[in-house]
Amino acid sequence: MSSRASFSQIVTFATDPLHGNPAFVLSGAKGISDHTLATACAILGADVAAVVDEPSGGETPLRFFTPEGPHGGAGHATVAAAHTVLREGSARARSIVFHLPNGDSRAAYREGDRIYVDFPAMPATRIDRIAEMAAALGARPRETWAAPFGYVAIFDDPAVIADMRPDLARVSAFDRTAVIATAPGDAAADIVLRVFAPNAGLPEDPVCGTAHRIIVPYWAERTGKRKIHSRQLSARGGDLWCEDKGDSVVIGGDTTLVIEGTVRLPDG
Repeated sequence: MSSRASFSQIVTFATDPLHGNPAFVLSGAKGISDHTLATACAILGADVAAVVDEPSGGETPLRFFTPEGPHGGAGHATVAAAHTVLREGSARARSIVFHLPNGDSRAAYREGDRIYVDFPAMPATRIDRIAEMAAALGARPRETWAAPFGYVAIFDDPAVIADMRPDLARVSAFDRTAVIATAPGDAAADIVLRVFAPNAGLPEDPVCGTAHRIIVPYWAERTGKRKIHSRQLSARGGDLWCEDKGDSVVIGGDTTLVIEGTVRLPDG
């Protein structure tokens, strides 16, 4: 016996399938065990997959899995899940509210071809780890900050971010998931960043939504702009359109369907 679930791969924060950050989304998984959904991630080769369940009481349940089991969630996978409902779904709704297993909600909406999701802001505290960050990143930041997700190194020159060659062994020695390097942008974007997360199995995150929950409030206060266009300077690269709303940060971008199909899953 086996179970079936529909799946799609969505590229987030880009229109070119070779850019942005791809994420798998599963649907039609009602009654399928957590173990089997984790197996689906392994079959698909997904670091994390979003599982969109049937709507109930005006909200749509949203879960996340890795090959190891249930996961707390990821920004790009949430945007990918919203794409499947708002751009590919039969109802063609303009907005949706996802309900997470921990009781939190995520409101998402579409404007044109872009998908936006409202995330809680992630507060950061300024600290002095400039010397350690300079050693790890190969360039000396002007400021360093700490948030639960990661450390942030602030630079003045976008070229420093683009040319950065971090010492990943030093980065992995920090007691956080990621190290975020960011600077003001140029004519193409308000800010730029790169995110190094070897502790999460990502030497460099292609495009990181979670990082923007930390850095958008910082840059909004520093620049006086509530809306921030961010460009991630990874090899894949991506563009994010964000808005600082005080307690929350809206994170949006272009999304593209790349692959869709059905996966057969062993029962159990």
